[in-house]
Amino acid sequence: MNERATPKARLAVIGCGAVTAIHHLPAIVASRTAVATLLVDSDRGRAEALARRYGIAEVATDFRAVPGKAEGAIVALPNHLHAPISIELLSRGVHVLVEKPMAMNVAEADAMMEAARTWGSILGVGLEFRFFDGAILVHRLLRDGLLGPIRRFDLRQGVVPRWPFATDFLLKKEMAGGGVLADFGVHVLDLLLWWLGDWDSVEYRDDAAGGVESDCEMELTLRSGCGGTVEVSRTRNLRNTCRLEGERGTLEVGIWDPDPVLRLLLRDSGGPSGRLDERGVVLEGRARRGEGGALTMADAFVRQVDDFVAAMREKRETRVPAREGRRSLELIEACYARRRPLVLPWSIDPIEAAGDAL
Repeated sequence: MNERATPKARLAVIGCGAVTAIHHLPAIVASRTAVATLLVDSDRGRAEALARRYGIAEVATDFRAVPGKAEGAIVALPNHLHAPISIELLSRGVHVLVEKPMAMNVAEADAMMEAARTWGSILGVGLEFRFFDGAILVHRLLRDGLLGPIRRFDLRQGVVPRWPFATDFLLKKEMAGGGVLADFGVHVLDLLLWWLGDWDSVEYRDDAAGGVESDCEMELTLRSGCGGTVEVSRTRNLRNTCRLEGERGTLEVGIWDPDPVLRLLLRDSGGPSGRLDERGVVLEGRARRGEGGALTMADAFVRQVDDFVAAMREKRETRVPAREGRRSLELIEACYARRRPLVLPWSIDPIEAAGDAL
């Protein structure tokens, strides 16, 4: 006799913007472990339209409708609402997967983690890049010391936005907390810290000029002693890779693609150390798990949902637990505290501009 199948976990999705419509709801529908039972949005019409599209029975305009109708909730709201809504849900026994960045600052993140500890609820952070096969392979290669001690890294990530934004909250400092670093940058900083460990010091520059930044650069030193450069932009398409230079070789991996190319150069023993063009063995390809084809962003979100459900069932941490979501947030907060002006070739000197206007 076959065992009865485990019932799917009942999930609510709070916030019916673009990320919910494009990623979270399709992932839940495709998941074998979860089902969406409730959509919540202040715009009832938007919630009802998505509910009809995905066959979801109930909608609400208040997140307080969630307890009793769902075991877990995906919080996909503007950043300034992440902490207060997550804390209330956690305190009412609802497990939470919160979109990135998990909070506006470290103090809010700490309050969220304390609520999860106090009430025994699961709190995970939606940093789905950790589910990419390439990112997982890089983590394992570095963990196992394939490259030897890492000497330096160089990470450049830049994409001109093509996202169909439902609101303009990302342009408002009081709602987003920051600009491109808190939006795009949180993904790549999370990967970098996951791969290489905690950070020690940072020098940071951006073009915020009192608003939210569109371009930023940092020189980052890790506790291991290695250092490197991170550049993030939403005005330019950059190379979108991370280069990791180790004692035994160099690895370059795409960071804005769920199926990236990895290029590995293993140096000849006794050969000179330094650049990618040294003599040695070069391997280039893509990381694929099992017999499957190329991983898509949709697949990564399904993996994230399934991991969240498994964490709820097994009473364990998610792949990106709150304490690690806090780590990248702490670095972002430190960057903003150390902010200096970023001068780009097309930058306008505000003093000169004021003089020209006279």
